[in-house]
Amino acid sequence: MVSKGIPRFEYGRHETFPVRYGWLGKGLWCLRTDGYYRADTEVADRLGLGSNMAKSLQFWLEATGIADADYGTTSAALGGSRRRKIWRISEFGTVLVHLDPHFEYPATWWFLHMALARRAQSVWGWFFNDFHERHFDRPTCVNAFREHAQRSAPNPPSIKMAQRDVACVLQAYGATRGSVSDPEDATACPLRELGLVTVHRDSERLEKTRPMDAIPVEVFLACASNVAGGNRVQLSSLMGQRNGPARVFGLSSGQVEELAETASGIYRPDVRIDLLGSERTLVLPDHRPEWWLKRHFDRIRTAAVAA
Repeated sequence: MVSKGIPRFEYGRHETFPVRYGWLGKGLWCLRTDGYYRADTEVADRLGLGSNMAKSLQFWLEATGIADADYGTTSAALGGSRRRKIWRISEFGTVLVHLDPHFEYPATWWFLHMALARRAQSVWGWFFNDFHERHFDRPTCVNAFREHAQRSAPNPPSIKMAQRDVACVLQAYGATRGSVSDPEDATACPLRELGLVTVHRDSERLEKTRPMDAIPVEVFLACASNVAGGNRVQLSSLMGQRNGPARVFGLSSGQVEELAETASGIYRPDVRIDLLGSERTLVLPDHRPEWWLKRHFDRIRTAAVAA
């Protein structure tokens, strides 16, 4: 029996829509212009979205760490001085305004994926942390998610609810091998470009795949810092711990070690690998993701100037 103290799972807040090209840029613009985001009819019309799409964007802004929920007193523009739930720009979102407001750089999407994959009590956190099948079909994934939620949630989903949530994950990340995402495709999702899930059209099976392109060391360090809970973490923890880089980014142990070595070369002495007994330990600053995102853009700017 599931304890009553365990937080409830969230289902269906995406309204069945994976995030689409251009959506987050629109949402960020709204957060900057109005000082808030709330999925009402007026906002939907201004952004050129349907009402359900506007609700979906509200979820994506929160789930990727761009906006935070706020229950403060609203302005007259929102219906007077009533307390209503709205979304305001986060510190991470504020950094994006200055560094990548149009979500053009791959590193930005790796940071957004990290926030999504570490989202507690959600299908996203489950898929990247707790679903260990590498080769699978859709029904297997749905059944596994439902069984997990029945064990872990006080509000297990119906079969249809589980199907919708799993479908959204697979639509968001699943890319056909050899295909290239087209930003002009109104239904395409930028998360497919990360290369974490491959769809085999000939067999209708799916595969969790290791990213083909190098993951920016800064997003690796941001994820490692979260696992460390301080400024020191064993490399073995990064390879197997929940919400660690290996699970969140689908990395092998060799890739984790390679990224740690690369990071220590770039950011030494702030980042280094120590040997404590028989354990290799990554030492790194304890900073939030937005700090590491700034470091990434500082580094690529410096490299561009040097070139």
